[in-house]
Amino acid sequence: MAVIVEISETGTLQIPEEILRAIQPNTRFRVEVGNENRLILSPVSSEQPFWATATPQERAERWHQWVQSHQDGPNLPDEALRREHIYD
Repeated sequence: MAVIVEISETGTLQIPEEILRAIQPNTRFRVEVGNENRLILSPVSSEQPFWATATPQERAERWHQWVQSHQDGPNLPDEALRREHIYD
């Protein structure tokens, strides 16, 4: 379905009623401006993020997993962390 929407002089996006009827009430969208001045509306999940619902124990466990996943990173020698070598 191709429908034309218009932005008024005050900056209000005017969406035809037939489109609004197809969308559930309280649906949230992320707005992006794409190539060629295209306006892209992407539905946003109403699901809360992990940190908002996790217990302190679950957050601690997730943090420990994240730390473990970075164990194989670049290992710097101790002398690289000395104050006199930081600014080299």
